[in-house]
Amino acid sequence: MKYRVLGETGIRVSEVGFGAWAIGGPVDLFGIPVGWGKVDDRESEAAIQRALDLGVNFFDTADVYGSGHSEELIGHCLEGKECVIATKGGNARTEKGAIKDFSTPHIRAAIEGSLRRLKRDSIDVYQLHNPSPGIWQADEVFSLLEQVKKEGKIRARGVSISAIDEGIHLIKTGKVDCLQVLLNILNQEPAKELLPLAEEYGIGIIVRVPIAAGLLTGKFNKDHQFPGDDNRKNYLTRKRFEEVIGKVAHLKELTDHTGYTLAQVALNFLLKFSAVSTIIPGAKTPAQVEQNVSASDATLSEEVFRSIRNEFQDYNFFLRYHVRV
Repeated sequence: MKYRVLGETGIRVSEVGFGAWAIGGPVDLFGIPVGWGKVDDRESEAAIQRALDLGVNFFDTADVYGSGHSEELIGHCLEGKECVIATKGGNARTEKGAIKDFSTPHIRAAIEGSLRRLKRDSIDVYQLHNPSPGIWQADEVFSLLEQVKKEGKIRARGVSISAIDEGIHLIKTGKVDCLQVLLNILNQEPAKELLPLAEEYGIGIIVRVPIAAGLLTGKFNKDHQFPGDDNRKNYLTRKRFEEVIGKVAHLKELTDHTGYTLAQVALNFLLKFSAVSTIIPGAKTPAQVEQNVSASDATLSEEVFRSIRNEFQDYNFFLRYHVRV
């Protein structure tokens, strides 16, 4: 495993991290699935341990994943371990249903709740979770994060963003230490302006959805059916699914000669960007962890990297269909 520094925070992170969304298990908001289906906690715990064994030291979760269950698993498995934990807040459940809540009372309470579930005195990276429009332009919640940082309850402030202009504003105004962005071969828009700017300002970049919600593993065919409690059913209509499967097939043709799996290609492609601090592919099993970590040892040639950039840099599947994950 290779390691990088998260921007200018001084926090050393494995270049391949562990995305802990899936291990939270089934969960819904307003009846809409926002999880990844059923999981076996024993297998999830084995996956976390395998990640540790292979040198992974960065684990990313959120209070909404499994309504706190993902954080609890991470807390249980990593208690007393030397590793970097990132989590997120900003989603609340009320009597009327789920809402986005970035008020200072809610975020303060959310941080305390995450600390409790994670069994930590301090959270290494605390991120606002896909803020509502306009939140990133306000100052109040960022002042709170700075105050909590001074209290020692968090080490670094971040935002998991959905829009490029949001990230640019946050970088230029100095409101964050790091950003979490959706970046993969099928959605390269952040690489055009956001990544160079982040590198210029010393802002760490955490890459989520690096294998495009599993699409870049190459394991799906056009007839695949996602179960009802899988969030991918929300945006992968039959037409879109067939479209993206065709793109993946083309990628396979383009990279078959490398000798790497599609997942290895997809992950190592992202590690070629010097602005990227860590990528956080999801994993539910030890085998998936091993596949993800192997990308750290892969080495795509500059020629292959450029050919992928040229073929797919303007496709932007998640952006064009306004998919927020």
